[in-house]
Amino acid sequence: IADGLPLVFFDRASDEIKCDQVIVDDVGGGYKATKHLIEVGCKRIAILTTPDYVNVGKLRTEGYLKALNENNLQIKENYIVTVLENVNFRDQILDFFERTPILPDGIVCVNEIYAATVIKIAKQKGLTVPHDIAVIGFTDGLISEFSSPTLSTIAQHGFTMGEQAAQLLLNRINSKSIEGDDYEKVIISTDVRKRDSTKKMQEGTL
Repeated sequence: IADGLPLVFFDRASDEIKCDQVIVDDVGGGYKATKHLIEVGCKRIAILTTPDYVNVGKLRTEGYLKALNENNLQIKENYIVTVLENVNFRDQILDFFERTPILPDGIVCVNEIYAATVIKIAKQKGLTVPHDIAVIGFTDGLISEFSSPTLSTIAQHGFTMGEQAAQLLLNRINSKSIEGDDYEKVIISTDVRKRDSTKKMQEGTL
């Protein structure tokens, strides 16, 4: 920006830098993920999130808390797990499983890497996904499709996000206006992609 170049942030944006942005409705995504777990019968729902300085994790946690509050489910501090970036994330998730006396029956993961790790550790602990623990992640990438079981996820519509970001950049270039108060923020809605990791067993079936 200082050099007069147009800039568009997408996905992870910062309000401290004045530019056009294309972002996901992260609060809505966290809410929808949690609400889906509630709808399949989960009562003890945890979240694996990022430190607050990673804005998407903070916002998705807000959505998680909103869904719990609206459905009168208890918010347990030990079920809000902040996964630090400077420590092996697998070890942190494993530690959560080992130090939690009553495990959740549903886990929201703010990305699909955490979700795939939860599924793997749950299996190692002799738990079945989704019947013991239902798991939902974010992104809707290849990991979601090829994990076992397949991963329910919040689709962020990356292709649409890229299209919108490119269009904003072209608009900015064509307008020849780099600075000003007319910056645009496009918010992309999210959808739940329901797969096997949240398909709870019906009572009385095998």
